[in-house]
Amino acid sequence: MEQLLRYEAVFPREQMLVLIYDDYRSDNEATVRRVLRFLEVDDEVPLEPVEVHKAVRVRSPAVRAVAQRLTVAEGPVTRAINSTVKAVVPTQLRRDVRRRLIFGKPKPPDEEFMRELRVRFRGEVQALGEYLNRDLLSLWGYGDVS
Repeated sequence: MEQLLRYEAVFPREQMLVLIYDDYRSDNEATVRRVLRFLEVDDEVPLEPVEVHKAVRVRSPAVRAVAQRLTVAEGPVTRAINSTVKAVVPTQLRRDVRRRLIFGKPKPPDEEFMRELRVRFRGEVQALGEYLNRDLLSLWGYGDVS
């Protein structure tokens, strides 16, 4: 909220568009069209919705580092390995293996910690919601926090 007020001190409010990432995740096409309308450009252009990646955790930082080095392929050895793997292993299989070996579902957040955060930031979230004329407390699960 504080940052928005600093912008508002320099720019008129009608020149600011504040977006909520949750809106983009739930309907990115509508959010992009909203941006286009705000910019006063044609919002009827064909758009392809994009898949918004969900949060992941890295299972093995060491395996991820090796995979990144092979992907970048900066030396002759890694370039040779990279070329061989690309020639032999289908793209979809490479992606699936990478997803399963390197990434996994994130661990669920600690509920007590999340409650502490909600208690601490409730006032700011409520103020931002009032500023945006949105019920952010419900959107972000503040219903049981007072």
